[in-house]
Amino acid sequence: LLSVCLSQLTQVVHRQSTWKGLTAAVAAGHLRSAGVSNFNVRQMEELVEEGQGYTPAPVANNQFQYNPWAPDWKHDCVAYCQKHNIAVTAWSSLAGTTMQSAKAFTVETIKAIADKNSISVAQVLLRWAVQKGLVVIPGTSNPKHMAENLAVYSFELSSSDMSAIDALSSDPIAK
Repeated sequence: LLSVCLSQLTQVVHRQSTWKGLTAAVAAGHLRSAGVSNFNVRQMEELVEEGQGYTPAPVANNQFQYNPWAPDWKHDCVAYCQKHNIAVTAWSSLAGTTMQSAKAFTVETIKAIADKNSISVAQVLLRWAVQKGLVVIPGTSNPKHMAENLAVYSFELSSSDMSAIDALSSDPIAK
């Protein structure tokens, strides 16, 4: 138990000392802003807590995997970031691994929304994230998919579509 506590303390100290260095780089004008990747709410709070002997730079961005099936802590993290004006960059918005992404294309709720709007399942998922206010990193080298990805700015999902997709996070069939 003591080694686990010391290990976690060491991780906190490392994160905080790294953030102190990034804060110095921002203050010196070497960086405009600094962000993190795959941090949860607690880890972001540790970076900017008072009493560290300096004024920490604000966290500008948190990049992590995000899609309708993300675990609750990631949904909480999006809410925290948005409340504190921290941009969220979502990668793997189609669900993660190749197997998970393939499964996303079989979810009836998403297929129905795609059919109703005459768009692809991928466009539904990308637009969902964009409408949630996230920066999305779609990954493809396929020119057809690149064009589809850019087209997500030419339409909006209805509030009922958004709610239906949001509900998938607790749908065991869709997971």
